[in-house]
Amino acid sequence: MVKKLFLIFCMAAFTSLFAFPREVELVKPYGQDIYLTKFAAVVINLSDSGATKVFAKVGEKKRIERTIPAGRSYFCFTVELREGVNKITIELYRGDEKIFKAVRTVYRGSLIDKKFKYSTKFFKKQFFHTPEKERVCASCHNMKMNEKKGVAFENITESNCFGCHYPVATDKFLHAPAANWLCATSCHTGKVGRFNKKDEEESKYLYPDPIASNCFSCHKKFKERFYREKYRHEPVDNGRCNRCHDPHGSNISNMFLRKKVWSLCITCHADKKRRGHVVRTFSGKPHPTKGVKDPTSKKGEELSCISCHNPHVSNNGYMLKGYVGSGTMLWCKRCHKK
Repeated sequence: MVKKLFLIFCMAAFTSLFAFPREVELVKPYGQDIYLTKFAAVVINLSDSGATKVFAKVGEKKRIERTIPAGRSYFCFTVELREGVNKITIELYRGDEKIFKAVRTVYRGSLIDKKFKYSTKFFKKQFFHTPEKERVCASCHNMKMNEKKGVAFENITESNCFGCHYPVATDKFLHAPAANWLCATSCHTGKVGRFNKKDEEESKYLYPDPIASNCFSCHKKFKERFYREKYRHEPVDNGRCNRCHDPHGSNISNMFLRKKVWSLCITCHADKKRRGHVVRTFSGKPHPTKGVKDPTSKKGEELSCISCHNPHVSNNGYMLKGYVGSGTMLWCKRCHKK
């Protein structure tokens, strides 16, 4: 009896293993990938499966459906990731029949949040834009870069990058190179910096880390000031502008900040959230850093870290704004005039 049950179990396992067409393949994500953007590309080799629709689910998010046009041998789209580990489930259907299922686990890292800054050794960088891998997409997409340096596309959909990478430029505020699809000639030039030297030649669209050399090619006035003043904020000193600013765009700020100012600052300066900041009043409460009006703001903005500190450079200790001479109390009088 036990032998018979074991045989039935083996047959069931064998049947489930080959229940889906073996020629169908989830090409990308590869699994164990590391992403630093919030979108991941999904590429499926449909072969001759006759698949009509695909369902995708990331973690516990709502399952999304895509209709597959007839005659496609490959189908691609993007899914949105949250920071940390993401389990991506892909299911293919032919009519109402499920013909394929695959699961990939990827990691979305963060340049600012220490909790997600480093992944485990299970995950690793995996680059796509190499001649061998690009052949997969060449039947549907023109994989050649068609930009002219400094010349914006009148119709951005004419960029050969747009078809796959359009989600990175859907934010409310867009950085000029991303808005004009000057991706490869402005930023993703294939060059590397001292922090990503080991990735050299892994992809033709790498960008240097630190990225400041790219940024300063347009933002020349910042370069002049950053190295003229006495004190520099650590990301500035390391040339990592993209730790605080998203080089593509932002839904938060026209300065392309990754988070609102206070939330952005406490990702590194968490002690200011836990213990309060500067001095305590007679009531025992710490000096506010948010939630009240900024007395120095002409626009009636909320108080934040940058009400008092310059986030880039300063000639004053503690990155304080404006020259105030000697004595901290003189500086406090900017707000506390009585």
